[in-house]
Parts: sequence; C-alpha cells; structure tokens
Amino acid sequence: MQTNPTPFLNDLNWYTPLRDIKAVTPSDAADLPGGTCRAVIFNGVGTIRFITAGDSTVDLNVTSNWFGVQYIMVKKVLATGTTMGAGTIYAGY
Repeated sequence: MQTNPTPFLNDLNWYTPLRDIKAVTPSDAADLPGGTCRAVIFNGVGTIRFITAGDSTVDLNVTSNWFGVQYIMVKKVLATGTTMGAGTIYAGY
C-alpha cells in the first residue's frame, strides 16, 4: 500500500508543486511570514522591491505580462519602493 499520496511529498525541487501560499504585507523590518519563499505570485501591477535569497535588493516593475507565479526566491518584500496594492503579492512555499 502506498503511504505517500504524491511522489512530490518529500521532494522540494522546481517541479514540486507549491505546498502553501501566504499573503505578503510589505515591510522594511520583517521577513516573509514563512521564511524565504520558493516563488512569488503577482496579482496586480506596480513596482515591488524585494531582497532575494542571495541578499540582492531588486526593484521589479510588474506589468500584466508578469501576472501569475514567478519562481524567484525572496526573503523580504520591502515597503519602501513597493507600489503594488495590498492583497496583490503572495509568497509560495
């Protein structure tokens, strides 16, 4: 009898589906709620300033072409420099 319902259950790689999604509130002080994420989901347009897993600060202008899941490992979304509205940025784990 198979005990794992999916072959991805204990295997985190780029082909593994995201296990969880959390809404992001940009903050200059706090890291993302679940730590460094595997992907960022954009549901709006504007600029997002974030710090990557490699400690680079990036300003990304999100257009409608960027809607959806983007596999960018992010540890903090900064309030300063982010113009995307509340409820439009999510972290995927």
